[in-house]
Amino acid sequence: MSDSSEIPADASISDKTNRLEEIIAQLEDGELSLERANELHTEGTRLLAELEKELDIGDGEIIEWTADESLESED
Repeated sequence: MSDSSEIPADASISDKTNRLEEIIAQLEDGELSLERANELHTEGTRLLAELEKELDIGDGEIIEWTADESLESED
């Protein structure tokens, strides 16, 4: 994945996490123009929001689907 390209919204969680780590490393390096740093911040904020949405597990209740598709709740 190139350091200068945004990844699509339908990319995998792993791809998004890797890109976010690349962005953080670039921002921490400090060798960026203000404009590029702002672009990376915007992209990173978008990726973080997407990851939070994808990883939101609700109330934390574990739900198991059985073969007959009925729900059984585990505490």
